[in-house]
Amino acid sequence: MNFPLRFVAEYTNSKPSEAQRGFEEFWGKDFVPDKNDTELWQYYTEWMIFDFVQKSGRSFLIEYILLNPDNLESKVINQFKQIAETYNYSNYQILSIKRGGWIKLENIFTGEIYKVYDKLGSENIPDEGTMFARVARVDGKWYLVGANSPICPITYTERMKRCLREDSLEKKVKLTPKDLCKLILEQRKNPPKISKLLTKSEIKEKRKELESKFIRKARKYGANMTFNKLLQIIHEENCTNVLDLWLSLGKKGLTEKFVVEEVQLLSDIWNHFPHRCLGGKAPILVVNCKLTFEMTPFCNI
Repeated sequence: MNFPLRFVAEYTNSKPSEAQRGFEEFWGKDFVPDKNDTELWQYYTEWMIFDFVQKSGRSFLIEYILLNPDNLESKVINQFKQIAETYNYSNYQILSIKRGGWIKLENIFTGEIYKVYDKLGSENIPDEGTMFARVARVDGKWYLVGANSPICPITYTERMKRCLREDSLEKKVKLTPKDLCKLILEQRKNPPKISKLLTKSEIKEKRKELESKFIRKARKYGANMTFNKLLQIIHEENCTNVLDLWLSLGKKGLTEKFVVEEVQLLSDIWNHFPHRCLGGKAPILVVNCKLTFEMTPFCNI
């Protein structure tokens, strides 16, 4: 289903002072994106419709619903009203897809699950990954109602989701397309290095290297935990908070100084050796995270 939110986007231009204030709030006073950079401009447009707060205290979407300056039929205004009452912008993990029908999404920060109806999008979306998107419930069904949704081919473990939810609850995280725009601009300035997948022989050599390095560091810090004992603890961990597990190692044979100063070594060991909760696989064999953005053809603006 398509919702003609372009009318709201055009309405923002009817209030030049508010539009200018929103422009500066979103981009800052010293930056203007290229006029042909449609990827960035669409996120700005979505933000202006839904998230920018005018001096009146209203968003442009709410004001449009109240005034209906283009005399849209009542059915459309009612859809706009439902969107305004139910929309949610967040980062979602793709759970399952019915091609040509719907996409089941999980809100990374709340755990809420949405069956989102989008015929075209469900035909083109990758089988897994995460997406920044705005969903809303209209006439009993959830739809994508914002700009084109970027797909990031990263999936989160249940442990990572739990950590993200605890952190977002504490910090009261509220994402908007402005955050997404900052992320994209930062990635353009500093493109992430893509790590290639290791072969079985390379992983075997890496494990030997990590064992040798651990033994040397254990001598340096006077730790009396064996490498095999550490691997046993890692293998038996039950998807608890990783930080809590590391801190507990100081009481199980590793010194606190080892834990604090050799975080990278411990992280590498964690990622390259098996965990029972991952089906006996090492994390590096479970997830291949490529920090790039791909676009899917969803757009209701």
